[in-house]
Amino acid sequence: MTQLAPASDIADATSQTYRDAALGWLGEFGRAAEEKQVGEIVRLFSSDPWWRDIYALTWDLTGMHGADDIAEILTTALPASGLRDIALDETRPVTFENETYIEAVYTFTTDIATGRGVVRLVREDGTWKAWVISTVLTGLKNFPFNKVTTEDVGHPEFNYAAAPGTRKTVQEIKEERRAFRDSDPSVLIVGAGHSGMFLAAYLNTLGVPTLLVDTYARAGDNWRLRYNGLLLHDMKWAVQFPYMPFPPAWPIFLSKDQLADWLESYVEHMELNLWTSTVVNRAEYDRDSGRWSVELNRDGEARTLHPNHLVISTGLNGLPKLPEIEGMHEFKGITTHSSAYVGGAVAQGKRVVVVGAGSSAHDIAQDAYENEASSVTMVQRSPTYLFSQRNGVPMQFGRYYSHDHLPIEDADLLASVNPTALARKLGPGLTQKIAETDRELLEGLERAGFRTTMGPENAGLTPIASTGGSYYIDKGASRLIIDGNVRMQPGEIARFTPTGVVYTDGTEEEADIVVLCTGYTNVRESVRPILGDEVTDQLATVWNIDERGEVRTAMRHSGHEKLWFVANGLRISRILGKPLALMIKAIDEGLLDPRISVEKKAAEPA
Repeated sequence: MTQLAPASDIADATSQTYRDAALGWLGEFGRAAEEKQVGEIVRLFSSDPWWRDIYALTWDLTGMHGADDIAEILTTALPASGLRDIALDETRPVTFENETYIEAVYTFTTDIATGRGVVRLVREDGTWKAWVISTVLTGLKNFPFNKVTTEDVGHPEFNYAAAPGTRKTVQEIKEERRAFRDSDPSVLIVGAGHSGMFLAAYLNTLGVPTLLVDTYARAGDNWRLRYNGLLLHDMKWAVQFPYMPFPPAWPIFLSKDQLADWLESYVEHMELNLWTSTVVNRAEYDRDSGRWSVELNRDGEARTLHPNHLVISTGLNGLPKLPEIEGMHEFKGITTHSSAYVGGAVAQGKRVVVVGAGSSAHDIAQDAYENEASSVTMVQRSPTYLFSQRNGVPMQFGRYYSHDHLPIEDADLLASVNPTALARKLGPGLTQKIAETDRELLEGLERAGFRTTMGPENAGLTPIASTGGSYYIDKGASRLIIDGNVRMQPGEIARFTPTGVVYTDGTEEEADIVVLCTGYTNVRESVRPILGDEVTDQLATVWNIDERGEVRTAMRHSGHEKLWFVANGLRISRILGKPLALMIKAIDEGLLDPRISVEKKAAEPA
């Protein structure tokens, strides 16, 4: 394994020295790539190299580790992609990070695309070798993202003169386009949350006709109608929207209502086509035509559309999991899943039991306390990974995303360079540092009966974010637990009584409201009523880790040539939505065989 010890022999070198080293390495890399010399490329890597390709060479999210693995992938990908024109990106300085590695951004092209990447060079045997490298798809040569410049002044497209009585208002033009009366969208996105909207925005700027449909009556209702007190855990700089960043004076952690209203305004300002109050009833794919037949009901009107691509953007979660617990139906109070809990005044004066100890459970317990519940109990079955917003969030995300952050494209490029498997390997170091700063908080929780963990493999948030698990980024609920305002109960509910619950340790408690934060089915199951069992069973499961350590299926290949799942947080949706949009555009323009999605199925069905 590459040892990332300080390179003391060059730690006091000049920035020009680092730049010269990067230029020299990129020159050799470029020559070997253009000559398709896989062996020469591998020779340029360290003893423990990593490579992350984001659609540029493999048309997939591909993590590679080790010389043999990299060589195996490049043997096919190099001639297929035509990687060439590798050059230092002069818009970013070459830096020496943590006194251990040189970091440089570079640009490249392939036969049909453009890209950017990051290389991290370490010193081995007196030579600079690549420890980590990334290749990221950023554009298609012949199909650029739409962008208006001053050169467009006077262009016929922007000549607004019209014959008397024929001019239409901007709103009329938007409504005609959104109606899709005389044409079909190329892409139909089911679910108008942030993931779907971001993808639609990228597709729009590529000139791909796209329609979003959603069951809610207003854009943003998927956030607006959730329980009071809901705030984002991530700082606003990390979760800003493509093309439309948040106002600089907005708070660090956005409320659900701020996010909901921003989503609604995003539809208008990005001129997205959205049908609200719309239900998708059925979808069938015709392999001969390469198009879907999708039956919808739009606010009482039956419509059938024939898009090329169907995108499922109904969220990371599938259907709510409601366990069957003895006596549940005899309970005289309210039992609800966390997804249906409205919060607020409903908790006033009530005895509230929250089953679970992850993010939703903490938010709901805090909401119940703040709305004057007479008592709040949190039932914890297994330890929870937890860190504070104040200490942990800046350490986790602040390197690239803060008030004085880099341009968002650069921040995203640098933040996504590590394959997920490498991020997991490096995770324990950061997790330990965060835990040390949160020592007082964690010790107080343990004394109050709340059990904490350092996460799988002691790697904290990284494996939880990719494989699932219980975590909470504290924004107030931890103090309620420490002070005894939220009582901790270990174990599970063994059975209900007409007036309360009995826990597995025999403890009995009176209750008026029981909120079950018990998770969801795999998001793949959300399409079963629409696609049927035969198609659904052939799809890859969504999330968890593939054999190369990357998250399966979400923003990747589903096992169906023109069906996609987009189910990610705001930051990852922004990062991966762009290359996914480019791949959809490449398929539509005949640059890429759609059957690649079947060949690159992200995982075997569970």
